[in-house]
Order: sequence, then C-alpha cells, then structure tokens
Amino acid sequence: MRSNQRKGDSYTDRLFHWLKYEEELPIKLTRTIKPKVYEIRFQDTPMILKGYRRPHVLEQQIEFFRHWNYASNLAARPLPFHQNTYTKSKLGCEWGLFEWIEGHHSSFEKQKDCQSVIHVLRQFHRTSKGIAVLAIPKDPLYIKWERRLEQFEDTRDVFLDYRRIKLFDELRDCMLKQLDVFSNHPWGELEERAWDSHEWLHGDVAHHNFIVEPGGSTKMIDFDLLHTGPVLYDYIQLGQRFLPHFYENKDQLFSLFTFVENRKLWLQGVRVPADLLREWLFSHRKSIHEDLSLSKQVKKLEKAWQKRKLFVQSTDSML
Repeated sequence: MRSNQRKGDSYTDRLFHWLKYEEELPIKLTRTIKPKVYEIRFQDTPMILKGYRRPHVLEQQIEFFRHWNYASNLAARPLPFHQNTYTKSKLGCEWGLFEWIEGHHSSFEKQKDCQSVIHVLRQFHRTSKGIAVLAIPKDPLYIKWERRLEQFEDTRDVFLDYRRIKLFDELRDCMLKQLDVFSNHPWGELEERAWDSHEWLHGDVAHHNFIVEPGGSTKMIDFDLLHTGPVLYDYIQLGQRFLPHFYENKDQLFSLFTFVENRKLWLQGVRVPADLLREWLFSHRKSIHEDLSLSKQVKKLEKAWQKRKLFVQSTDSML
C-alpha cells in the first residue's frame, strides 16, 4: 500500500484512495450527497457512487435493469466500473455506479410535476411487468404500517412531556380504525396475483426520487426498495405524498388518480395516516441522535394531523 499517497483517514478518504490507487479507477469526488452516496466524475462523466451494507439490494437492481428494456427512457441505470463489472467490495459495503440525471427534484406542489410523476410511474409499472427476476421479499403495506404504529406507540411519553396526549390518542385511534378497514381487504389474493405476474413496485415514491430534466421529461432514481407486489401500493403511497398539497382541493387530487382500478380501496389506503407517523418517527430518531428538541416537530405533527383529520371526515361519505 502506498501510504504516502494517503491524504487523510476518514471513511471517504480511504474509499477514494482505494479506488484510485488500488483499483486504478480514475474516479474523482465531486461532493458527498449523504453518507455512502457521492456525486463523482468517472471517465469525465458525472455519476453517482453508492455503497450498500446489504449487497443483495444492489445485486437485485443490477439484474432487474439488465432485463428492463425501457430503463434508458425512464430511470437512472446502474453502470459498470469495467466491462461487465458492476460492483466493488470495500469498507464493509458493496459499491455501485449509477447514471447522473441532470435536472431538479419534482415538486408535488405543482400540478404539472404531479402529472409527470404519475406518467413515468405508470410507464415503469407497464414496461417492467413480467420481468422474471428473483425479488427481495417485502411485507405487505398494511403489515409495514402495523409495525410503524407500534413504533409510534413507543413514543407516547414524548406527547406526555409536551402535554399533547390528546394528539397522540387521536392519531393512534384514527390509525387503528383506518388500518383495520384497509387490512380487511383480501390482500393475500392481490399479492399472489402480483407475484405470479411479476408486478414491480418502486417502493419509495418521494418527490426527491423523481428528477425533472431540462427538457421537461421526468426520470426515476433510487430503486433500493424495488420489489414485487400490487402496483396499487405505489399509487396509495404517492397519493399520501401528494395529499398535503391538495387539502384545499381534494377533487383535483382525485382527478389525478382516475386511472386506478379500485378507487375505493385506493382512498381507504390514502386515508390511513401512516405517512404522518413516518415523518414523526424520522424526526424523533433524528432528535435522539443529534440531541435536539422535539417541540417544533410536535407542533408540526399537530398541524398536519388537523388537516388530515378534516380530510378523513370529509371523505367518510365516499366509502
């Protein structure tokens, strides 16, 4: 090892030292996006370098993209380090390269962006159906939500400390009620049909996973939660992501999802306030790690809950 070449001893320094001097790859760091995710230049081309603690997550994506013929039009594809070499192992991670998509994150506040996101997501579902690649098993959506509710219940003391136990009780009661209605659907049948027909889900339809290119088209990135299942799951979670921007005009929200086959079941899913719990739990974990006050986050949750509560009440007659 040419230790005299080393400029530092941080994780990032060691990683790029290894790539340059041991793997002899001319990869240059542009910036750190987040831990183990870097914007880089390789062969004078911007790319993303990403590390995975679980190698099978990266391996599934590579295999899936090999069979997805429409990937170049719709998504950021995995790229090789060398010919037919798509992964490198170092520092406890499996590393992969991905296309850099020039543009900006989609904004769910904009009707045009919402329409474009739905269009590319539907294209993904249509063109990937039938790809017979071994999928990483994932729990059904309602099972994931049940676990999230359990995690939320573990934070009850925070609401006691901030004298917001009514907020906790109302949100928990609504979650229990709406989740009970949603989970009573025969999801097993839908799941089995989806598995048999190889219906693929993106799994993380947040705004930052859709990039609007300068020409106006939209592409998808970050397929880490890729799995098979009913495509309705993606549309329910997308509806929840859109919802905060459409509380004042829910008919406009509904008009975006007229293509969904089972609109009643879709609405039942959107009404489950699992997304509010997700944001709260994220803030709660962050506050523990960074020793931050949760006062602002409690107020933010309270405000979001008041709007969601009105939405649930106003859509009761539609079910």
